[in-house]
Amino acid sequence: MDWKEEAFILLEQLVRVPSVNPEDHGETSELFGEKAVGDKLLAYIKKYLPDFFCWQEEVLPNRFNCYASYKAGEDCPTILLETHLDTVSIQGMSIDPFTLKSEGGRWYGRGACDAKGQIAAMVLGIRKAMMECGGQLPINILFAAVVDEEHKHRGVDFLVKNSVHADLAIVGEPTELQFAAFHKGSIRFEVNALGTSVHSATPWEGVNAIEIMADVIQVLKTAAKETVEYKTHPLCGKSSISVTLIAGGEQVNIIPDTCSIHIDRRLNPQEDWEEAFNEIKNIVKQHVTDSVWAKIRWNDPYLIDPPLTNNLTDKALVSLAEIMKQDKPEDVSYVGLPFGCDASKIQPVGIPTVVFGPGSIQQAHTADEWIDENSLLQAIEIYAKIFQHLKL
Repeated sequence: MDWKEEAFILLEQLVRVPSVNPEDHGETSELFGEKAVGDKLLAYIKKYLPDFFCWQEEVLPNRFNCYASYKAGEDCPTILLETHLDTVSIQGMSIDPFTLKSEGGRWYGRGACDAKGQIAAMVLGIRKAMMECGGQLPINILFAAVVDEEHKHRGVDFLVKNSVHADLAIVGEPTELQFAAFHKGSIRFEVNALGTSVHSATPWEGVNAIEIMADVIQVLKTAAKETVEYKTHPLCGKSSISVTLIAGGEQVNIIPDTCSIHIDRRLNPQEDWEEAFNEIKNIVKQHVTDSVWAKIRWNDPYLIDPPLTNNLTDKALVSLAEIMKQDKPEDVSYVGLPFGCDASKIQPVGIPTVVFGPGSIQQAHTADEWIDENSLLQAIEIYAKIFQHLKL
């Protein structure tokens, strides 16, 4: 079997079908949503993995999680493979987003790295293991390709609410073939400043909301940043706070009565989101005047994405590490990731969960998104080995 050719064929089929996350805008064109690519994926699995039972579940209107399961036996360990069908926007891309292009050992296209390349690695890893085992795997597998990871993670939320059970979960994300047992989380929220609008010829008669927000931003980039970045994790690094969106004003000769910012606060595994949120408010309150504080409105987070943590002595993680040590005994240790993903929503339901996959996060979401072909082929080999040798 030429696994490079098979990988390119499968990934080309997935990249060809647009699956841009529509967020909450409700777009219905062929560009947005995951249904078409999910149908394509399940058709492939039904053709090449006939022992797998496939089905779909609607999470959001016309947006379906896709599942495939294999039953080896009641006494066999169960592994959950989870990744996502949606991609980020194609706006500003410098390549044709939906035509997989091979050049210099790299495969280019939207989703090639995040996360259609992860889907290809998992599915072909299963195919390879099935061939090497004579069609009978020693483990149960539940494969889940979910919706909405790139926005509000409602696909994985739906998955875990339906009583999923497994002894180990591997979430497919680009980790440069390292196994991550920790990753950061985040909260995102909006802050509003309220002013009084007047003609700019007499600004002293009004209250400039942008100037109020400027005082807030100054505190966020100094005192709040210093406090937040003091919090560190040995594998994930520093916590962070960033102002990532700003809006204010209607016309150049009108003093603005509103200004808003959006804040992205990255949380390390030891942090609680409510404590982090309240800490930011308290720091701002301590460093601005009472008159400025009275004109600030804090909105509850519209995204709460928890960090991932694990017990490294769990037997599933120990077994996984032992498999990896067979090839690279000096190079196997669990790492932490600076970004978040679906893993932190799976682990809390009692499933030891790691993040793994080919490619680098540096190539995800980019104008020329790509994945290294050798990395993808290595991931197929690693998955095949896990499916054959995981013992719990």
